[in-house]
Amino acid sequence: MNLRNYGWLLGTTLLVGGVGGVLAGFLVAWEQLGGSVGNFIVGTLVNLLVGLTIAVLAEMGFFAYMTLNYLVISFLKNATLWKVIQIGLILFTAFDMVYLRYSAFGQGGPIWPFVMEPLILLAIAVIAAYAKVRLTNPNAWIPTIFFLFVVTVIEWVPGLRQNNMSSALFMIVPLLFCNIWQVMHLHRLTNKSS
Repeated sequence: MNLRNYGWLLGTTLLVGGVGGVLAGFLVAWEQLGGSVGNFIVGTLVNLLVGLTIAVLAEMGFFAYMTLNYLVISFLKNATLWKVIQIGLILFTAFDMVYLRYSAFGQGGPIWPFVMEPLILLAIAVIAAYAKVRLTNPNAWIPTIFFLFVVTVIEWVPGLRQNNMSSALFMIVPLLFCNIWQVMHLHRLTNKSS
């Protein structure tokens, strides 16, 4: 990837994250945006800035994964083993997301709310991976699911630690917008560079 393509990806990811932040603000805190035009403008601007901040986090996670992927494949010299490890980490992350959150916040209540979050995120990751495979090749399945599930959960930890659906939703919307955007455009940018 050359510098121009990297700049384009960074800029568009920031834009997508800002839009995701504004959309998440409308979904989560619509009633706080009412009252006056000034309140609406300032609230929307704050949501935009939070979305831009989350986009920077998503960008860092994307390039951290790309570096990790390159290093592990170079070290193992076996892409199949790395895919098996990624599947194991997907399962481990899904289990931990349920177990750790239920242990911390469940207080003996029903477990299904803690199971729904990883299942919904995994379903979104699978749908996006299907679209990625249709655009590229079948080898994109596991890396796309891994990135969109495991890396997104790692980036989502500050929102999940609040045990507040509004906080979790406000953070996951821009994260998913950015991560899906980056995954879906990576092959186009690397093809342009080569």
